[in-house]
Amino acid sequence: MFWPAINLMIVLYGILIKGWNLQPVIFIFWIQVMLIVAMALIRVATAMDGQPFLATLGQKILLLFFGGVLGAAFIMLTVTFTFRVFEGGFRVQGFQNISTQSRLLIASCAIALLLNYFLNGRFRLASPAEELGRAFIYLLILTVWIMAITQFVVPRFAGAAASLWTGLAVVVVKFVVDWLAWEMRGNLPSPEGRGGREAPGEG
Repeated sequence: MFWPAINLMIVLYGILIKGWNLQPVIFIFWIQVMLIVAMALIRVATAMDGQPFLATLGQKILLLFFGGVLGAAFIMLTVTFTFRVFEGGFRVQGFQNISTQSRLLIASCAIALLLNYFLNGRFRLASPAEELGRAFIYLLILTVWIMAITQFVVPRFAGAAASLWTGLAVVVVKFVVDWLAWEMRGNLPSPEGRGGREAPGEG
């Protein structure tokens, strides 16, 4: 539970120590969606599928094009369907300290990619199509749950967007999805066989 716990701590620090409402939490979620897409494309570009690099070049070019288009669409849809939390007005509280959490999140994803994809040799056996598919399945499940909160829970309760508990609910939902994805990765064969545990979505 290394990677899910780190990301949980990053956001919980903002909520419990910095006093974040739901808006900074959703903003961090947007950043993570962009990182997931970027990391997925990096994995697709470098996955070798047990073959020489050039042997899968044509497949990777097609997957990179498809993944880039789908990733951009996913980012736009995510922002569109969670933007409701900003409809009551922009709340400055929390945003003045969000740059630190953003940098920590980026560093966490980069370290996870380096340690659990490149340094353990997973990229040599990874399938480009599988890497892209897993990232977007993870994103789809996560986004559906987050959108359920921002589209249906927040509008039904006055002040929900400014509530500590709403922000915590989003963080808990994300942690559960991360944890389940992490545990599923643990059931895959080791890097010496086929795969290896990695951060959900990011690699």
